[in-house]
Amino acid sequence: MLVFFFLAFGVGAIWAIQPVINAGLARYTSSLVASTISFIIGSFVLILSVIIFHLLTKEPFRLEVLGQIKPIYYFGGVIGAAVVLSMTKIIPILGAGGVLSSAITGQLIMAAIIDQYGLFGAPRVTLNLIRIVGIVLLLIGVNLVIHK
Repeated sequence: MLVFFFLAFGVGAIWAIQPVINAGLARYTSSLVASTISFIIGSFVLILSVIIFHLLTKEPFRLEVLGQIKPIYYFGGVIGAAVVLSMTKIIPILGAGGVLSSAITGQLIMAAIIDQYGLFGAPRVTLNLIRIVGIVLLLIGVNLVIHK
């Protein structure tokens, strides 16, 4: 379990770099162009990864299942684009710490709502008093981080 914590921690650490890099690129282009470049490069890396994985494992592509998937599950790409674009715009205003602490607080609050109602097929986890206190502390903490 500890290994997965450190893996997630590392992902979070490098995730802090992405919006700053995209905002830097936006200074030369625009937020929309920078976000598009980010997604094009990311898409290229993922497509290459799928091809390499397929060649190494010989696992067949199962494209026939794409029509059977609920449309809501394709919305993740739209959300990703909105996140990258908005973070690219907001970094120059709030800074990396402000943007990421706000985003993570938003993620954790939405995660508590998803857990409470079992949305999108997630297992239900009751929103109890301890979790509510945690949310309040998150809101206090993010306000301390973005305070200038």
